[in-house]
Amino acid sequence: MKGLTGKVVVGCVVAAALALVALSIAGNVRAGAAVALGLLLGSVNGALAERALSAGVSLRMSSLPRLGVLSAVAVVSGLLIGVAYAWIVVLGVAGAQMVLVAVATRSLYNQ
Repeated sequence: MKGLTGKVVVGCVVAAALALVALSIAGNVRAGAAVALGLLLGSVNGALAERALSAGVSLRMSSLPRLGVLSAVAVVSGLLIGVAYAWIVVLGVAGAQMVLVAVATRSLYNQ
């Protein structure tokens, strides 16, 4: 899973950079920063899940607290950017999960 986690992080960093540049060019730097921040926060989820599994913690028992903390950090980070942008950070976190699904699907397809 370490290989997948690294690919997810790289994919999220690339997507964050693209979102920041594209939305900045479009004239909305804060929205770009919010999406980028969400993607970067969401990319941490896979590493945290991997760490929980290697510590012997059940994935079922660790998922809800991990996702709750990740969501809370996303909302607070969004509020720091601006109240109107908090939901965009959460969308960025959801986008990171889509990157995770894409990387995992590609990995399974290649096997």
